[in-house]
Amino acid sequence: MILLTYAGVFLTVLALWVGRTYWVAIGIAAVALGYLGGVLYGPAVVWIVLCAGACALYARSRARDDRPRRPWLLVFSAACIVAMSLALGMHALPGFRNYLVAKEVLLSPGALPYTLYLNIDKTIAGVMILGIVYASLLKRGAQWAQALRGTAPIAGITIIVVILLSLGAGYVQWAPKWIGFFWLWAASNLLLTCMAEEAFFRGFLQRELALRFAHQRWAAALSVSVSALTFGLAHFAGGLAYVALASVAGLGYALVYHRTRSIEMSMLTHFALNATHFLLFTYPRTA
Repeated sequence: MILLTYAGVFLTVLALWVGRTYWVAIGIAAVALGYLGGVLYGPAVVWIVLCAGACALYARSRARDDRPRRPWLLVFSAACIVAMSLALGMHALPGFRNYLVAKEVLLSPGALPYTLYLNIDKTIAGVMILGIVYASLLKRGAQWAQALRGTAPIAGITIIVVILLSLGAGYVQWAPKWIGFFWLWAASNLLLTCMAEEAFFRGFLQRELALRFAHQRWAAALSVSVSALTFGLAHFAGGLAYVALASVAGLGYALVYHRTRSIEMSMLTHFALNATHFLLFTYPRTA
């Protein structure tokens, strides 16, 4: 039942690119399976409904934000999305037993032990933002090709700069490897971690700031910098060096999104950096 639950979670994420009817139906089935398998319990469904409700209220308010009588509704729903996303992302809400895939395994010589959970709570926030608020995912091959052309140079520079800074700070060392565990890690990292983080920091925070201040010359600088800095601060548990590296990486992801207006491209850039780190350098970091 646990396997079926996570199959449903992964399919829900993929169904975002198919249509709302599909991801909602698969998501409901995944929640039901989660309760049957013990991955979800008690108030989990309450948080899911509240997150979906906040996103729906924001989407509806944004469509009517030309009415000055209800600006408070837009602010209130935005605050709810931020609060729910942070609480779910920090695993602060009860009701979720995220499955432990690997516990304190050594992936590189001289590295800290690595632990991996498949986080449903964090994923939920990303799915709701992309499925309800964002709702402008790439569907055509021509859109993907154009977005990839705009992404490649920024993504390449981001990866090189972050890796060089990490090496210079002693955060990682050259440690190429190939292990079968990579495939599970990659699926989790791309469809759960990168999707959820990019949905919030780029698909919601950066995009909405750019829209709200669209008539200001500094709108792009504001949205990019806030997106990058808050992404860095979200990694405070790793220490100041990690915050700095994450901020630089976040700047790269934010610039990709600003140039392409594609959440898929910021997701792929985020994943490409993480995969380069995993395959070629000390992972997660030097001890």
